[in-house]
Amino acid sequence: MALRLRGTATRAARALALAAACTTYVAHAAPLCRSNELGCSIFNGQHALAAQLRGDDHRLPGSTTRCANCHSQTGAADGFAPPLTAANLLPARSRRGGPASSYDQTSFCTALREGIDPADVMLRKAMPHYHISDTECSALWHFITKP
Repeated sequence: MALRLRGTATRAARALALAAACTTYVAHAAPLCRSNELGCSIFNGQHALAAQLRGDDHRLPGSTTRCANCHSQTGAADGFAPPLTAANLLPARSRRGGPASSYDQTSFCTALREGIDPADVMLRKAMPHYHISDTECSALWHFITKP
């Protein structure tokens, strides 16, 4: 019995350590933005957006919907999802087996809201569908695609 409790305590300690490490990673990967930088604040999660997964009416916690959780801005493929950079979004290319297409602000906002890319290919189910205003989406687009 003592061994079982010790194993459970060890697993709990590992889980807490992993959660702390992830929080530290996100904090380092997502530097704080100035209050007037709405796009940066959305990307890093300082300005939380309501969202849910496709086919699910439950709202996700704000901490799970920040772009920086899954996407990098370095251009490196080190994130869970493709980098959110001008170099990745603006050139026409084939995505998920669809025809070559490129993002513009309108198609980017459609992808965020409806989960469909510019070639009408559905994004992964893990990509949240955001309740994002035109102002918020424009600010995020300009932050991501700025030179």
